[in-house]
Amino acid sequence: MKNLSLLISFLLFSHLALFSKPCLPEGITFTTQEQIDSFQINYPYCTEIEGDVEINGDDITNLNGLNVLASIGGDLIIIDNQALYNLTGLENLTSVEGNLRIGEFNNGNPSLISLTGLDNLTSIGGDLIIIGNQVLYNLTGLENLSSIAGNLWIGDWISVGNSSLISLVGLDNLISVGRDVNIFGNNALLNLSGLDSLAFIGRDLVIYANSTLTSLTGLENLTSITRSLSIGVYGPGYIAGNPSLISLTGLDNITSVGGNLSIVDNDSLINLTGLNNIDAESIDNLSIILNNSLSTCEIQSICDYLASPNGTINIFQNAPGCNSQAEVEEACEALSSCLPEGIVFTTQTQIDSFQINYPYCTEIDGDVEINGDDISNLNGLNVLTSIGGHIHINHNDTLASLTGLDNVTSIGGNFVI
Repeated sequence: MKNLSLLISFLLFSHLALFSKPCLPEGITFTTQEQIDSFQINYPYCTEIEGDVEINGDDITNLNGLNVLASIGGDLIIIDNQALYNLTGLENLTSVEGNLRIGEFNNGNPSLISLTGLDNLTSIGGDLIIIGNQVLYNLTGLENLSSIAGNLWIGDWISVGNSSLISLVGLDNLISVGRDVNIFGNNALLNLSGLDSLAFIGRDLVIYANSTLTSLTGLENLTSITRSLSIGVYGPGYIAGNPSLISLTGLDNITSVGGNLSIVDNDSLINLTGLNNIDAESIDNLSIILNNSLSTCEIQSICDYLASPNGTINIFQNAPGCNSQAEVEEACEALSSCLPEGIVFTTQTQIDSFQINYPYCTEIDGDVEINGDDISNLNGLNVLTSIGGHIHINHNDTLASLTGLDNVTSIGGNFVI
C-alpha cells in the first residue's frame, strides 16, 4: 500500500512537471480574494509567470492560491492590501526577475505584520522596495535572500516609511546589493542588525531620516562602498539626518568609498569614530555639516584627506572643534604631534605595539631611545615622519637594519647609532 502511494505521488509530480509551463507574458493583476483562490483553476499548470504580478485588493486576506508559483519574470508588486497579514502562499517562489515592491508611497499594506511566505526567495533581479507597511516590525521571511541586483530601498523620506520596523532581521543572509542601499524614514528602527552578512554595495549607502536610529551596528561585514557613503543628506529644499545617532560604530571595517563622504544633520553624534580605516585617497568630496554635537573630527582618514584633498570640502555648523576646516586641520596637527617628553624602547613588544598605544602619532616631539637586547626590527615605527629631539640607537644586539624608520624625513637633534 505504501509503495502504491509513493507511485501515485511520483506520477502526480511527473504529470505536473510535464505540464508546468511559463505563462502570462502580459502579467496579471489580482484585486480580489476570489481571483487568488481561482488562479490554479483559471491557469492550470502555470508555475512561472513571465510578466508582472500585482496584488492589490481590499478583501485579499491570503495568497494560498498562488502556492504553485516558482518564479516571476517581471515585477512582483504587493500594495494597498488592507486585510493582508502575511505572504503565506508564496512559499515556492524562488526568484523574481524584476522588482519586488511591498508597499509604495501612500499605498502600503497597513495590516502586514510579517513577510513569512517569501522564505524560499533567493534572488531579486531588480529592486527590493519595502515602504509604508505600518505594522511590519522586522523582515523575517527573507532569510534565504542572498542577492539583490538593483537597489535595496527600505522606507522613504516623506515620513511614510515602515513606522513599526525596529530591526532588519530577516536579511541576515543578504551578501550583495548591485546598486544603492537606502534606509530612510523608519521611525522605530534602532540599529542595522540583520545586514550582518552584507559585504558588497554596487553604488551608494544612504541612511537618513530614521528618528530613533542610535547606531549602525550590523554593517561590520561591509569593507568597501563602490560610490558614496551618506549618513544624512543635504540638498536644495531638504535636510535630513538621524537625530538619535550617537555612534558610527559598525562602519569600522570599511576601507574605501568610491566617491563622496557625507555626515549631515546628526544632532547626537559627538565624534567620527568608525570611519577611521577609510583610505583617504578613495574619498572624492567631503561634507561634515549641521551636526550640532560633533566636536571631534580629527580621525586618521579625515586628517589624511585634509592633508591631500581630492575634491571639495564642506565643514561647517558643527560643534566647536569641528566647526570649520581650519579647526579640524588644527586638531589633526595636534593629533599627529605627540610625546613631548620622548620615549624609550627597550623591548620588541614596545616597538610592535607603538601604533596601538599611540594611535595617530606620526611626529614625536621629544627624544627617542632604542635600547634592547631582543629588539630585532623597527617595523612598528613605520608611521613616524619626524622626531623633534635626539634619536639614540644603541645596545641592540639582534637589530640587523633600520628598516621601519624609512618615513622619517627630519630629526631635530642628534642622530646617534
